[in-house]
Amino acid sequence: MGMLKKLLVCLIVFSCWSLIGKSGYADDSLSFRTMTWNIWHGGREDGEKIGPQRVVEVIRQSKADIVAMQETYGSGEWISEQLGFHFHPRGTNVSIHSRYPVLEDISVFEKFKCVGALLELPEGRKLAFYSIWLPYNKEIWIEGTRDVNDLDSIKSACDASRQDLQKMWALIQQRLSDAKYADIPIVIAGDFNSMSHLDYIKPFRNQFDGVAIDWPTSHILSDVGFRDAWREIHPEVNRKEDRTWTPRFPEQQQDRIDFIYYRGSRLEVRDAVVIDEHAQKFPSDHAALVTEFSWCKPTSSQSLRLVSYNIKHGLGNDGRIDLERTAALLNNLHADFIGLQEVDNKVRRSGMIDQAQTLGKSLGMNSAFGSFMDYQGGKYGLGILSKYPILAANEIKLPTGNEPRVALACKVQLPDDREIMVVNLHFDWVKDDNFRFQQAKALAKYLDNLTLPYVLMGDFNDQPQSRTLDLLSKGTLSAVKPSQDRFTFSSTRPTIEIDFIFAAPRKAWQFRFSRVLNGKLTSDHRPILAVLELKP
Repeated sequence: MGMLKKLLVCLIVFSCWSLIGKSGYADDSLSFRTMTWNIWHGGREDGEKIGPQRVVEVIRQSKADIVAMQETYGSGEWISEQLGFHFHPRGTNVSIHSRYPVLEDISVFEKFKCVGALLELPEGRKLAFYSIWLPYNKEIWIEGTRDVNDLDSIKSACDASRQDLQKMWALIQQRLSDAKYADIPIVIAGDFNSMSHLDYIKPFRNQFDGVAIDWPTSHILSDVGFRDAWREIHPEVNRKEDRTWTPRFPEQQQDRIDFIYYRGSRLEVRDAVVIDEHAQKFPSDHAALVTEFSWCKPTSSQSLRLVSYNIKHGLGNDGRIDLERTAALLNNLHADFIGLQEVDNKVRRSGMIDQAQTLGKSLGMNSAFGSFMDYQGGKYGLGILSKYPILAANEIKLPTGNEPRVALACKVQLPDDREIMVVNLHFDWVKDDNFRFQQAKALAKYLDNLTLPYVLMGDFNDQPQSRTLDLLSKGTLSAVKPSQDRFTFSSTRPTIEIDFIFAAPRKAWQFRFSRVLNGKLTSDHRPILAVLELKP
């Protein structure tokens, strides 16, 4: 190969890696942004003209492609005209505003509460999209109302939303039961006027006046396979950052009552943000919720969701050990495999429980544990959780540094009966990297002798371009994180990238995306998620 050709090849490879590194996503997928927003009386609370204009400005700045709008109230057509969008209303309340053409009305239920459209996205892709508004029995957001009501009474405030959503979903199912809608992803977005069962949970009850409530409305969709897009990106509850109600009335109870739910194997959530600011004055009493989706092309490959997380034996940054909190965070990620580091097994400090097994049972996953050493009456090490059967688990002994170390390797069986190896590591932290490099060399020798495809994940305690990373990433497919959001430690102020996921051999795998997930409290590391596809 001539020098010019070599230079061109290098430039192409560098460009591809730069693109992936910048976004954290493979570049062959379609991305689009959805918004749900109750604009509050047509956006006109601050003036007949200036309010809707501010609504337009917020939507435009969000770069939303599809908007589920509530309380449209006569402003919708003008808003869509300003945006250059297709306008699909139904009644006065709910409407859809779309950059993409509307192929068909798929509305069900009461026109005031539900509007649906079959949208045509680029390359002939079709999306079933619903904008909904649900009622509530009584106001429970006014400060003090929860102090004078018992839990059952508070919960009953959302009976109306639950009943309407049950009926609505039954009709949506019926409407989309025709074979022509098969495999079309569904997005249901709107003002649910109810809180989520994923939020008011025991580990985070201190954020909610000391109570945990299993809100029923959110179960309607999650129990039939829909995913809460916000919680996939923000798996750790943070009431202040999560809230959509209400930026205009901070003296009221702040809650998450606006949601974007989705179902469909080709959709992946790229990002989710709450918008509650405008240069002059935010025009609504609801924040706008924006979710970016990636639509991956159809493939015969086996898609796998991988998570690596140093859980610090369940010890949060508040000084409290709470494995339920760890389980709640992981539950929101819908992983196929989870590599856990800093795991206790029947250690006194963490309540004498087998943490890997306990987390596995909580998540409905199989578990394996690898021991570094004896500690406080039990053992300390790392674990692997698997959605699929674990056929064998082996500890690979590594050279001792400050502490003894092993890697944990599990042979697992996928749904198509193929087998892969899932390998988890936690290298030693020492300023001089010699111990760590020796551990990497020992593990590399084991990996080189594997005959099955494998994924390698863990806390490497080393950074990109180190000799440790160079050695273990050689010949692998790297799950490259977005360059602007790649740091994993510390969780409160991330400044370094030391947690990674790789797959080998490179030719056996295809990269879909990777990202670092929000989690400031549960551990001193942030979890990382990667979606890879094992080729046929």
